[in-house]
Amino acid sequence: MDHAASTVRQEAEVGRRHTPDFGGRTLLLELELFALFFVSTGLAVTGVIPLWLGAVGNTVFLYALYTVVHEAVHANISSRRKNLRWVDTLAGVIACAPLWLNYHQHRRQHMAHHAHTNEDEDPDIYARGSFGGWLFLRLPLALINYFNPVQQYRDCRRFGCTRREYAFTAASFTAHALIVLGLLALGYWREVLFLWFVPWWIGQTVMLTFFTWTPHHDHHETGRYRNTRVSLFPLANFLLQGQNYHLIHHMMPAIPYYRYKPVFDELRPILEAKGVRIEGLVPDPRHEHPVLSGEAPR
Repeated sequence: MDHAASTVRQEAEVGRRHTPDFGGRTLLLELELFALFFVSTGLAVTGVIPLWLGAVGNTVFLYALYTVVHEAVHANISSRRKNLRWVDTLAGVIACAPLWLNYHQHRRQHMAHHAHTNEDEDPDIYARGSFGGWLFLRLPLALINYFNPVQQYRDCRRFGCTRREYAFTAASFTAHALIVLGLLALGYWREVLFLWFVPWWIGQTVMLTFFTWTPHHDHHETGRYRNTRVSLFPLANFLLQGQNYHLIHHMMPAIPYYRYKPVFDELRPILEAKGVRIEGLVPDPRHEHPVLSGEAPR
């Protein structure tokens, strides 16, 4: 028996045991996050709490909400209940709205990321490079393009959206824009700025850093056990909503985010033997690509 094949089968068996029939916990997370949003926004708008405190609550909301989108994109809410795939779509569309994401387009984009992780075709390859360049140049440009309808059209074309998905993307983008412009026209510019845009920018910056830059840095390796890493530090699983175990997600995308840790714990001896990068909060520079680390290419 081929040892590599038997290892993958063992991994798959562990994954099957940790895949629920229905991922209702993600729906509960979505409800909790929207409750936080409505409470913090309502209290801030009515003057019960200062705008800055409402902004803090909404930053948490906007940072954590992408987890719902991510689970929906992978159909991890309906999970084994294939007749409930519409639940993923509904939950994902609702969660996408405050993030200014277009669900169907984003789903195709994210699947392309999984198919081409760290390759030049990877839609997340823009993260490749230093942290400073990511934080101050590449990420801000990516965030600005959320509001660029031409870029949204190009992404639909790039990722092979259907005609219906083109239409949905255009409709959702227009709806997002009309809501924001309507609030601005009504004089709520402070509320839009401090209760949505600033929290959105901060939340997306933190989320994308820990979903995109940190787990895949330096974005050169493409093997099953090396195209992403495991990041262990105090409270990591809670603060990063499981994405410190991003390797587990790429190995077995059907596993929900709240079961990454037990899967990792069970598979850790195998993963260590395979040379998985198990590091701390910051990627270990010794594992960087030779060109990035300043070493002479071998």
